[in-house]
Order: sequence, then C-alpha cells, then structure tokens
Amino acid sequence: MEAFRVGLCQVPAYPLERAEENWTAILAALDEAGHQGAQLVGLPECSYPAYYVRDERPYDRPGVRPFAEITAALAAKCRQWGYWLAAGLAVPHPDGSLTNSGLVFDPAGEIRGRYDKSFLWHFDARWFRRGREFPVWDAGFARFGILICADARQPEVARALAVNGAEVILDLTAWVSWGRTMAELSTTQCEYLVPVRAFENGVWIAAADRFGPEGTSLVYAGRSSVYDPEGVTRLCAPADVGTVVVFDIEPMQVERPARRPGLYRRLTEPTASLPVTELLGQPVVPAAESRRIAVVPSRPAFDAEAVLAAYLDQREQDADLVVIGGAPAAEGWEAALPWLEAAVRERGGSLLFGAAGNGARPRQTAVLLHPGGTVVHEASHGRGIATGETLPPVVATPAGRVGILCGDEGYVPEVARILMLEGAEVLAWTHFEDAPMAEKVARARSDENRVYTAVAGPETGIIVAPHGAPMTIAPRGSGLAMAAQVNPAMTRWKDMAPGTNALTDRIPEAYGVLTA
Repeated sequence: MEAFRVGLCQVPAYPLERAEENWTAILAALDEAGHQGAQLVGLPECSYPAYYVRDERPYDRPGVRPFAEITAALAAKCRQWGYWLAAGLAVPHPDGSLTNSGLVFDPAGEIRGRYDKSFLWHFDARWFRRGREFPVWDAGFARFGILICADARQPEVARALAVNGAEVILDLTAWVSWGRTMAELSTTQCEYLVPVRAFENGVWIAAADRFGPEGTSLVYAGRSSVYDPEGVTRLCAPADVGTVVVFDIEPMQVERPARRPGLYRRLTEPTASLPVTELLGQPVVPAAESRRIAVVPSRPAFDAEAVLAAYLDQREQDADLVVIGGAPAAEGWEAALPWLEAAVRERGGSLLFGAAGNGARPRQTAVLLHPGGTVVHEASHGRGIATGETLPPVVATPAGRVGILCGDEGYVPEVARILMLEGAEVLAWTHFEDAPMAEKVARARSDENRVYTAVAGPETGIIVAPHGAPMTIAPRGSGLAMAAQVNPAMTRWKDMAPGTNALTDRIPEAYGVLTA
C-alpha cells in the first residue's frame, strides 16, 4: 500500500420524495471531494435514491432519475476528477430484484464491480436481496473492500475482506442513531464496533455516513470517520452538518495473532446443526436464571493466596463465577491447584484465572475450576507465545455455559464466534496485558454474539451485557473486584432488530474463505 487520500461524502439524508434535492447534494459533494484531492471517494449507503425505499421498484417513482442516468453521471465525475469511487446505491437488476450495494468506478469511469450488503437490517430484507461475496479491488495505491452499515455487526464480513487482501475497507453506511440533541447523535457502530473491526483485522476503515433525518422516524449519526489499524479514531466529522472530509492514509504495520483457519470449521457448518441452535430451542424460565459474575484485576506475578482470597471474598458476595486477570509470571500455579480445587468444591461457584510462564516463547494458560472438575486450556492464539492445538471449550458452570478466552484469543473474532456457536452464554476472558482496546473488543464480542463478556486484566475488569453495554467496570489501577448480575436467559435472544438475527442471518456457506 502507498500513501493516498480518502474522501468521505457526508451528504444529507433526503427521503425518496426529495430525490432531486438529494441528487444535487451528491453531485456537489463529489465535486468537493475532487477539489480536495481525494483519490478514493466513498458515498454513503443508498445515497441514491434513498435508504428507506419502501419496495423493490424505487426508480419507478415520480421524480427519481433512471438508474442508468445516475451511473453515467457518477462515471463522468470519476473521469473529471480522476478518482476511484465507491458509491452506495440501491441497484436494480433485470430479474426485478434490488440490492443495497457499493458500486465501484475507476478513474476512467468504468464500473469495476459491486459489493452487495450481506447482513440486512430490519426492513432491508423486505426489498433488498442479500449479498454473498466479499470482493476486493486493487486501486494501485491500495487494495480496498466495502462493507455496508450493519455488515460491521457481523465479524465474518470484515474478516473475509481482510483475508481476501483488503488493506483498506470503506464502510458505506447509514448509521441509524439517537441523541439528546442533533449534535450529540451517535451510534454503537462508531463508538466501538467499527474501531474493533479495524483493530482485529489490522486494516484502515473509512466510514462515509449520511446525516440528519430521512422522513419522520429515521435519523443518521453523521460522524463520518477514519479508523487506523490500531482501532484509533483518526478523524470524525460532526454529527449534524453536511461535509466532505479527507484524510491521508499511510501504510501502518501492526502485529495481530496469526489466524489458524484449520480450527475454524464450525463457522461454515449449517446453522440448523449447531449446538447453539439446539440450545435456543430449549425452554427456559428467566426468573430462575439469575446469576452473578465478578471480575478481579490480576497481580504482576501469580499469587495463589491472593487468588484464593479474591475467590472467597466474591463467594461471600454470591458470585457464581469469579474471573481473575492473567498473571504474566506464574510459576507455581500447578502446585496450588489441589487446594484451590478443594476450596471450590467446598464453597461452590466457579473460578477462572490465567497463568503465563517465562521464557522466549512462554505458554499462556486459563484454568477454570467448578464443582464438576477442572479445565486447563492453553491459548490457541497469541503473539510471541507457544500456542495450544485446540480452541477453548464451553463448560457448564454455576454461572451458565462459559466459553473460555485466554490472552490474545479475545482479539480473534473467530474464537469468540465459535464459542457462541457452541452454545456459550458467557465469554470469560482472562487477559495478560493492559490493552487500550480491550474494553471496546469486549463490547463488540458481546454485541455481535449476544452473550455476556467478562474480562479481567492487569489494570481493570469489565462485564458487558449481550447488547454491548457495560454493566460494571473496575476503576483503572484500583485493584478492586467488581460484580454484576447476569441472566443467561437473555443470551437466547439473538435478535438485533425485527427480522435481523445475530445467529440465523449468518451465511455459513459464504464463509469458506475463513477456513481455507
């Protein structure tokens, strides 16, 4: 990748009845992007004719220009300014279907391909056909792919683009939003989901969003943004104005845990055959499922007496699961295991702690003790460590079905995803480093999988609800244990919006690239 300038057109959100005003604003934004020297330009999701199109034939409505006229004009802008363009459009097809697409034009005005939104949101499915491919284009200065809005809620989409070679991802979006004022509009996508997609894949993501209301019930967040491969927000437009923002993207090397595609076969198995599908079909009484989880920051070295004391203290406060951060220097934990096991047998509940050895390539281990026995898991992914050969298990505990995450495993979206598919209700993550992105990653893992996430590290701990909201956070550096009440029954509810389900709207047959 070479350094280049990306341009993001934050255009007003006009309803379908005002398509001509919309078109005028789009053309003006495209000219402004050219004036600012953009080499790759993004137009938001369904910039034309509108996002809420109401049926499969929006181009038949009065005042809407023919699709061929729209594409010809966009091609002319590309020739005029010499940039690549990814245009968010409702695209009609000869068979009468409609797709929510990113149409790619090169600087000569040629249409080089199309990405179709694959994770359809709410009423999308009433008129848009689902996409099933994840193409990448080589612009010379960079290889780029496209995702569209809710696609960022499914980790497989950005992951497939990265595996297919994308160095930059354009997010063409219409972030439906809320806020106390128009200037305060925001969304979970720009707060943590899209930054995590950039971070976990080590890619730049540039998001072009609409702003303002479309009709009387939809309002968009604006906040067109650029996120670097560390997940840092490098640029963010205001929420309540039309603007064209540009940013100079440069090559940036980051280290991420190596993927292990041979361990990911579960991702491509039919949904009907998955353990989680069977679990979701079982009856549950929410009032009988109340549980309590505690997170405890770790110490610089393994201290068995401190681990026992933290566990006993939280058992006194009715914790069904105590998650303790990983100790980076942890010789001697095996010797302490028998009396820790005896304590758990006597006092009940369950305990998860992490232990890492010394040496050039140490091992990172998560140990889960519960009344039914002890599970020792060696991290399957990590940087600079010797890794185990199996993914972490899902274990039935007094706190529910717990999926273990050890160290860098939490940063690998396939691992948490597979634990959800295996029926995990809680992701218990023992972490070994103070990482700036850990909280956002924990929120993303809960949100995308609709499970609880409890992560404990050296400086803090956090417990996240299935919709991604923090339930409790330990003050940084305080060493305090924090606990929250959870209900595993809530993890049976995988709906994100009407007609949009985190489990059943996955496309396992399209994810072969993730296991190759």
